[in-house]
Amino acid sequence: MLEDPEVAELAGMCGEAAGIDLRHLLTSADDEELRLTTNAQPALLFVGVALARLLARRGIRPDAGAGHSVGEYAALSAAQALSLEAAVKAVVERGRAMAEAAPPGTSSMAAVLGLDAEAVEAALIGVPDVWPANYNTPTQTVIAGTMLGLERGGERLKEAGARRVVGLNVAAAFHTPLMEPAGTALRSLLDMLQWQEPGVPVVANVTAEPYGEASTIPVVLERQLSSPVRWAACVARLRELGCDTFVELGPKRALTGMMRELAPEAAALAVATPSAAEQVPLP
Repeated sequence: MLEDPEVAELAGMCGEAAGIDLRHLLTSADDEELRLTTNAQPALLFVGVALARLLARRGIRPDAGAGHSVGEYAALSAAQALSLEAAVKAVVERGRAMAEAAPPGTSSMAAVLGLDAEAVEAALIGVPDVWPANYNTPTQTVIAGTMLGLERGGERLKEAGARRVVGLNVAAAFHTPLMEPAGTALRSLLDMLQWQEPGVPVVANVTAEPYGEASTIPVVLERQLSSPVRWAACVARLRELGCDTFVELGPKRALTGMMRELAPEAAALAVATPSAAEQVPLP
């Protein structure tokens, strides 16, 4: 990623603004370091926006955007709603607030495969401390909660017919009520940032609707921490906005894989590196 001089310079500026060694996170941090929420979030954000800038340099710009969880900050920054330096600062604080709200080892998340969302919700009724956290596709919902809540919820879901319940390698139960203190802590920083109305529609995880006035963005992002990610609905809304080609910017292909179920008729590709960005066909 940092072999591009413009990206390398940008990483130095953003790391300095946020008080972190972003260059280290992008080039030499090990898996254990990157598993920490406070490290993973700024690294993911930067990679997404840097790749968007490399595409823009080739004349490839989005008509609309969305991001899954912290990726929403990347989408907002790429849409000129917030400078990249400010966005990195925001997600560093977001990571700290989330880590404080649910210390590592006390909660986690798991993917439920083979049940629709309504069946997952019904199976979890009466099970304490576990909630749907990501509505990813019609057959994949991620749940999150305390370790005991996940254990009991997993048992109930298997009884309900889930094909698999797979634990995820994450540090806490994101997008659940356990994160409400994190949202409150983050809001004071969000209110101080210089937000602009996005230059293209950015669909919010919480509402599955495009953001409106700049003043509403901190309100929605506070709610995002403790509310489910409605990804299937976000993709459906993007389709309604006329999107027929989806480009995933980041180190993995999870969202691209979901498109086979969410919008099989649409084109979808993943871009993880600058060299991959060079291979994206021009519009």
